[in-house]
Amino acid sequence: MLKNISPSSKGAIMLVTGISIFGFSDNLTLMVSNQVGVGQFHFSRSMFAIIIVAFLGRVWGLSVVPRYWKPVLARTGCMVTSMLLYFGVMPMMPIAEAGAGLFSSPIFVLLFSIFFLKERIGWRRIFAVIIGSVGVLLVLRPGSVGFSIYHMLPILAGASYAIGSIITYRYLREESCLAILMSFLVSIGAVGAFVTTGLTYFPVATELYDQAPFLFSGWQAVYGMFWVWIVAIAVGASIALSLMTRAYQLTKTSYAAIYEYAYLLSVGLFSWLFWDVIPNAISIVGIFLIILAGVIIMLAQQRHSEYLS
Repeated sequence: MLKNISPSSKGAIMLVTGISIFGFSDNLTLMVSNQVGVGQFHFSRSMFAIIIVAFLGRVWGLSVVPRYWKPVLARTGCMVTSMLLYFGVMPMMPIAEAGAGLFSSPIFVLLFSIFFLKERIGWRRIFAVIIGSVGVLLVLRPGSVGFSIYHMLPILAGASYAIGSIITYRYLREESCLAILMSFLVSIGAVGAFVTTGLTYFPVATELYDQAPFLFSGWQAVYGMFWVWIVAIAVGASIALSLMTRAYQLTKTSYAAIYEYAYLLSVGLFSWLFWDVIPNAISIVGIFLIILAGVIIMLAQQRHSEYLS
């Protein structure tokens, strides 16, 4: 039966499966977020994920060493910044809301392309930016009770992710996917260790630490169950990234990327099942508008690419 499925459909199935696994494994982060800081979390996860990716490279015959070092390092810096910001705020707000901030990245890709790359866009994408911006405001609700500067971090994560995506598209289409992933894992593990060491020897003020302990914790002693959860998270992330890598090999990026929004549904579902956390009605509307904006942008890009080809 699978033989009758087109490559694009196979890619879509793999991408939705992979991104849904991410939603599951990211919720497991809350199992360890009260034991360590975000830097130690990424260092610990990277130790296992690096081994898994190296093994996949041997099995698939793909290089895990980059050929294009400069753009890989530039992209890695953006993605490391994005993930540290995103995971750092995760225990402080519903994960679906944090994910909505991260997935504002297509909006930033479009804005950066306009202002820095001088690209021209049509009315559909202008409309998408407007409704996406409204969605971001509904999720954040600046000025409301409970809003803090930390709620801006997922949006900054989305902006940083967008720059990394632009670099990937413009300079790394010929690079090995596993090499890009390995660079990210090694870098975020090293940065996590460096940041955690700095916070250990130079701790932040108690008031600041109490506001965001996951963001500002130094090295912490950990025991058996911590490593069980870390291994589970690393395995889940590695499986998800493997499926997504294969998906992008089977189908066009502009077509496949639409399915990444399954992450918001997955992470929201598992957040409800595991933690009984549901965004309020206004945030749900905002999340929907962000998803709608991203889909409009990607469909418009796809139509533009088809017109030029």
